[in-house]
Amino acid sequence: MLLSVLLTGITIFVGIIFFHAGYSKVRHSTEYVDIMAAYLGRPVNVSAVTVAGVAEMSLAVMVLVPGMRSIGALGCSLLLMLYAVLMWRQIQAGRRDMHCGCSGPAAETRIGPELILRNVLVALPLLAAAFIETAFIPWVGMTLGLVLGFFLVLIYLSTDQIIANRQRLIGWST
Repeated sequence: MLLSVLLTGITIFVGIIFFHAGYSKVRHSTEYVDIMAAYLGRPVNVSAVTVAGVAEMSLAVMVLVPGMRSIGALGCSLLLMLYAVLMWRQIQAGRRDMHCGCSGPAAETRIGPELILRNVLVALPLLAAAFIETAFIPWVGMTLGLVLGFFLVLIYLSTDQIIANRQRLIGWST
């Protein structure tokens, strides 16, 4: 049951952050055009940002649906790793001033090694969740998984703020 609770917590956490990210892209498509174009190194139009947002929201729903969890978790894990690679590529090119776009278009967080590490740390348990089958858990286990999921969201948001504060203190962001 412990494994089921952990996987439930992880999938709830990822479902929340992916749905928020996708919704933010759909709602504020024009603000993400420059960020997405910088990541990809080519011009991007508003509809591409909207498609990316809808894809993230779809993955969020898939990771929460038991029969589709494996596909959703694998998709979310691969997308996080892709984002990490794109950030790493920008850092190697000297673009440390670039907004990451992780917590919305108005977020102060810039790309950096901390965000790459965070993406990898979220992607690895998701990769495991894609390949581990769990049994049905009783309501107590589901409640614990839900609490764990929301706790992980709080940790995620706290680390995002810590990273932004650190970058501001060392003069990384402008």
